[in-house]
Formats: sequence, C-alpha cells, structure tokens
Amino acid sequence: MEKKKVPLEKDVDIEFEYKVYMFYDFLKKNIKLVITGIVILILIIATYFYYRHSQEQLLNNSSVALYRIQKAFSSKNFDDAEKLINQFKNKYPDSPFIKVALAYEILIKREKNSIKPEDLNRLQVRVNSKQLNAGLTEYRAYIYYKNKEYGKTLGIIRNIDQRYYNYISALTLKGFTLKHSGKEKESANTFNQVFQLSKYEYFKLLAKENM
Repeated sequence: MEKKKVPLEKDVDIEFEYKVYMFYDFLKKNIKLVITGIVILILIIATYFYYRHSQEQLLNNSSVALYRIQKAFSSKNFDDAEKLINQFKNKYPDSPFIKVALAYEILIKREKNSIKPEDLNRLQVRVNSKQLNAGLTEYRAYIYYKNKEYGKTLGIIRNIDQRYYNYISALTLKGFTLKHSGKEKESANTFNQVFQLSKYEYFKLLAKENM
C-alpha cells in the first residue's frame, strides 16, 4: 500500500507549514472556544462604536438644548429659560454641558434675587477646578452674610486660603462678617491683613476705612 505523501511542495518553509498545521489542529479541537472569542470581540467592537455614536448624539442634542437656554437668558425670558433648564436636567443629566446649564440656573436666581446656598452646592459638586470652586464657596458665604447668618459665613470662608485667586476678597468678607458679629478687634486685625497683602487699591481702601 502506497504511503500518503505530506502535502508539501518544494522550497516551502517546513517550520511555517508545521505552525499552520498546528494552528489548524488547535482550531478543530477548540472550535467552540474560538467562535465564542470572535463573538465577544465583535460585541466589544459594536459596543464601542455604539457608545461613540450615542456620545456624539448626546453632545449634539444637549448643545442645541443649551443654545436655547442661552438664547432665552440673553432675551431675559427667565421663566422660559428655567423651564428649558429643568428639561435639560431631566433629559441630559450625563452631558458635560450640565455644568453650564446649572450655572445659568444660578444666574437666573441671582437676577430674581432668589438664590440659595444649596443652589451653589449642586454646581460645586460638578466643577473640577479648585479655583472655580473657591469662587463659588465665597459666593455661598456671601449669601449667608446677606442673610445675617454670620456663623455659617465664617465656617465656609475659612476654607479659602492663599492658594486661591480670591483670597483677598474672601478675607475682606471675613472682616465685614466679624465686624457685624461684634468682634471689632478680630475684624480690625483681618482688615489689617487685607491692607498688607492686597495688590489692589480697592481692597486697600476698604481695609483702611474699617481698621
């Protein structure tokens, strides 16, 4: 009986052919595993492209919604703007533009003189910049100051130190808060700090008048 010949041609790389046969043999033995792996890979690729598409849609749709808010705010149609903001918060809570929508909400409440410290909290938790957060912290303290809640003002304002751009204005607010709390000596010392540290004449004049 004639022996079967190995299907190799002349001048063929035997090592390469061996690897091909080994790979083919592996496929035959593990066909289910291979098919499962291919299906998983296809699903991962499909999920990735679906995610990208949905993110693009989210950005496009939410940017249009934000434009409507901006337009209503610019026209001073604050009631319409508030309705659009509420719709935005319900429909696009995961949009990166949510921070801007919340900022417009605060601006509208400021225009209506109805802003509350908790309104700023909602924006602060979404703001990653420490410097911007320092500005919002000072504004929150100022609202408490306006409401004559001086203990809360001082509790918040102490979080702003010389690392932040608004340290001098926060220190000035602290000086006025202490003054209205009846702590004249501490207030004078705080205004003296403002006078010594400030580069701006505005704050120096305020400090000099209240030392």
